[in-house]
Amino acid sequence: MLFKLALRHLFFERMMTICQIAALACIMAPLLLLFSLRFGILTELHNKLMNDPKVLSLTLDMSYRLDSSFFENLAARPEVGFVVPQITALNALVDLKFPGAAVRISVLPTKPGDPVVLSSNLSFEQPLGSDEAFISYNLAQLRGLKVGDVVTMVVSRTRNGVRESVRTSLKLRGIVAERFVNDDCLLLNLDLVNAIDDYRNGYNPVLLSDGSKVNSQPRLYAKFRLYAKDLASVIPLYYYLVNQNLNVSSKVREIQNLKAVSHVLNFIYGVIALVSVAGGALALTGLVLSALRASKRNFVLLRLMGQGSTGIYGVVMIEGLFIATVGFALALTLYSIGAGIFNTYFGTILSGSMISDLTYEHITLFFGATLLLVELIALSCAKFVFLKAHIADILREA
Repeated sequence: MLFKLALRHLFFERMMTICQIAALACIMAPLLLLFSLRFGILTELHNKLMNDPKVLSLTLDMSYRLDSSFFENLAARPEVGFVVPQITALNALVDLKFPGAAVRISVLPTKPGDPVVLSSNLSFEQPLGSDEAFISYNLAQLRGLKVGDVVTMVVSRTRNGVRESVRTSLKLRGIVAERFVNDDCLLLNLDLVNAIDDYRNGYNPVLLSDGSKVNSQPRLYAKFRLYAKDLASVIPLYYYLVNQNLNVSSKVREIQNLKAVSHVLNFIYGVIALVSVAGGALALTGLVLSALRASKRNFVLLRLMGQGSTGIYGVVMIEGLFIATVGFALALTLYSIGAGIFNTYFGTILSGSMISDLTYEHITLFFGATLLLVELIALSCAKFVFLKAHIADILREA
């Protein structure tokens, strides 16, 4: 019965009801659109950083002598997403042999989980064999190479004044995207990279020669390929390495810039939202007060017919629920139109980026806040207008 009474009253005062719904929609639609822009921009920036392995990468500025215990301790840290030892840059230089020419390139160690390989949309569930390699995109394009081709790698050295070299064939298992590597290179498994290092240092490792002189000394590495687990892990990992007296380069500045942008956008949105909600609440309160004052006599008659304060509150709450639901639906429609305009316009500029976006959780949260605000205003106005007034006084006014 209360539901029916509330709907009939809203329909009877339909012009006032429409004004309340319109006012609520005008409050919520800009807030939804503004929050969607804030969320969309930050999400886009965050995704671009997360999808770029270079942002998660930490590199050493100079060569060190790093033993196996260093890498064991480093790999055990929760901030580390991927780490593999790296030999000196000089020993990592090899030649790729082509008909009538050779190209000097570097080799990098890799293993399953390598962000550079995974971000290039390459499958890396199985480790590379000692006769397999990933190749950089620029090098593959320059020489017309494709997945499945076999290339010849030449490793050279000078020993006792005599220049020596060894050749090995490698099957290309994938092509790494150009934006993830700076130079022309091959990605090899660590055993083969260690064999190259040993050969350049005067040994005869099994993978590249007859195995007559293998390196039995504890292995030391000059650098590493290191990637943090996520953006939040870059900064603590950076300071951990600095505390180990290592000169480290990272994208800490870019991540701090993202945090600064997030802080600024949150502050701007917070101020605008506070002003909008305060102003909108005052306007909505005025409309609700006007509607209730105009209907005082009707509510008084309900009380004379035996309806208690609880019933009056119930009618007001049902009316608030209806106004909040319809008003929010209208605001959501207006938001969708605005978001579509923003995404269409900026999508052509930012390569299909979603600059304005809301999740279902956001929409639910906004609807809950809208419902709470409307109900509080409605109940406060109802109490102020007639629940504390004398029935005779209100009938005399009417």
